[in-house]
Amino acid sequence: MTSKTALQVILDQFPPLAGKSLLDIGCGRGGLAGPLRHAGALWHGLDPAIATACDDIDCATAEDMPYPDDSFDFAICVNALHHVPVAHMGAALDQAARVLRPRGQLLVIEPRAHGALSQVIAVVDDETDIRHAAQSAMDGCRSLRALRSFDYPRTETYDDFDAFCASLLQIAPERAPAIAARRADLAAAFAAHAQPVAKGPALAPRWALGQPMSARLFTPA
Repeated sequence: MTSKTALQVILDQFPPLAGKSLLDIGCGRGGLAGPLRHAGALWHGLDPAIATACDDIDCATAEDMPYPDDSFDFAICVNALHHVPVAHMGAALDQAARVLRPRGQLLVIEPRAHGALSQVIAVVDDETDIRHAAQSAMDGCRSLRALRSFDYPRTETYDDFDAFCASLLQIAPERAPAIAARRADLAAAFAAHAQPVAKGPALAPRWALGQPMSARLFTPA
């Protein structure tokens, strides 16, 4: 099965986005904003870790969205549900159902709790339980009706081990003490699981780590 990006999955699963409003739940710095706007979406972001709110991104939690009912045609939650406190995951999904229009759609993409990338990250941040909790929250949600679900492979590539560590810190800066304390173990795990990806005969290889992903598409119940 060919590796896919989250953007490819979003565009594959949603109808044409031109002129449609889309909420990016847990958007971070808005990395998907540009390509989704290029596809025609009226993109808006929500993230609790944004230092200051701006016109395009609201600083708020997924379980307490600051939007009226029926505000958006589509919503995405990419690698974000497992960062919501377990006690609030169900409320976050209920909020997504509330702010979607009656025939709207929510796409939740979550990493599975296995795979090479997960095994390496687990050296400093074992997310097995929290990722299972995210799946359980979706299973138990009554405000959303499942349309389809599937798994797909994702591959992340890095120039070297330092670049891998930098990516971990960009996603979760609170990992810094664990990375510093267990750097040798983390480097050993990276060396054991990362596969070389040739860049060209005269260039140093990049290093790839695979990660199985779960995609689940919902509509308000």
